[in-house]
Amino acid sequence: MASTGAVRKHLIENTSNFDPRKFLKDSTAAMSDICAARFEAFGSAGNADKIKVSSLDTMSQRYAAGELDANIT
Repeated sequence: MASTGAVRKHLIENTSNFDPRKFLKDSTAAMSDICAARFEAFGSAGNADKIKVSSLDTMSQRYAAGELDANIT
């Protein structure tokens, strides 16, 4: 929604500009702002250093073993 809104706003304000590089720049900025707001709202901001990197092979094995199945209670 943020992306679409930013593109529409840009195109309305700049009716002669149809260069995707211009309106996608605004779209990317809007999406980044939404992500930052949600990270802060849910208490995730500042925790990137706590994320442990896993290889694709490791993640594939975890999915195959059912370790990452959704638990809906």
